Amino acid sequence: MIRRALIPVALAAGALLAPAAGRATPLDIPAAAPPQFRAALRAKLHTNERRPAATTRIDLPSRHGYRLMVIGEGNVVALVVIRGGGLKRLLTGRSKAASEVVTAYVTRGTVTPAKIEGSFGHLGSVSMRFRPSGRKSIKHPHGCGRRRHYTTRYGTFAGHVRFTGEHKYVAVRTHRAKGKVRTPRHVRCPNQHIIWLNRGAHATKSRVEADRSTEATLFAEYHRPSHSTGLFAFQADETSLLLALAEESKGRMALLHYALTFVEASVITHDDVLTSATLRPPRPFHGKGIYTATPDGIRTWGGSLSIAFPGAPRLPLTGPGFVPLLEVGF
Repeated sequence: MIRRALIPVALAAGALLAPAAGRATPLDIPAAAPPQFRAALRAKLHTNERRPAATTRIDLPSRHGYRLMVIGEGNVVALVVIRGGGLKRLLTGRSKAASEVVTAYVTRGTVTPAKIEGSFGHLGSVSMRFRPSGRKSIKHPHGCGRRRHYTTRYGTFAGHVRFTGEHKYVAVRTHRAKGKVRTPRHVRCPNQHIIWLNRGAHATKSRVEADRSTEATLFAEYHRPSHSTGLFAFQADETSLLLALAEESKGRMALLHYALTFVEASVITHDDVLTSATLRPPRPFHGKGIYTATPDGIRTWGGSLSIAFPGAPRLPLTGPGFVPLLEVGF
């Protein structure tokens, strides 16, 4: 099935969007965004490319159907609100659609293997110290051999987490929560990327080579000094992958929204000469996006398309400021 052709793509994106999936966290999401998005975010947060020594994660009590957690890496602290899931069930054939929708409040702070501290301005703050339980696990990534590994220590965090989202859509007050600290943040494995690429090629080669004419890709980006929005949609045959990203500067804090949707259905329709196309994605998206291109090269992206993020129920994904691009297979 063409579904197998999208599995490596969905797994890569899913790792970025699923903080519970072992080696990735919500702070990895800028790697999936355009380069200018990542550069702007790092400039606002005064972060750098150095890989921090540890990753800290605190699992907070669920609220109103949301999963909540605090993530810390280097000098970056994020309070993350998550809705949805089920990507693993979809990729193993037990579901035909799945979405993961995330809002992350990101700020500079202090993160060490022993503590995590950061302020989200009027929305709240976190100040917790780690108390290990003595339980730990060691994981050897594929292609690294036995010398290089991750060590995860489990325990509890004590202190305080106080946070109230916009319009009080979510609120958390806690002085104690379970969590873990993993070291190091990254393990460099000389053969890891080769193994991954070989697996992806083996899963996709025969089907993708058989028929590329069913592929369609649609990009739409909007950039301003204080905020940006991006939309990526890829479909092959009757399977589609959508990724939406939005970033906004809030002074000393950045607000990130991102969503991954994977569905066994076509979401892009277009004419033969690529002068018009329509994007009709499933929830958490709403409405539709309309692409037009004129003979003189002018491209527009309009329609009623929006997406529902935690704390942002109707974020527009179309408008005159968006720059679209449509590509199809042949």
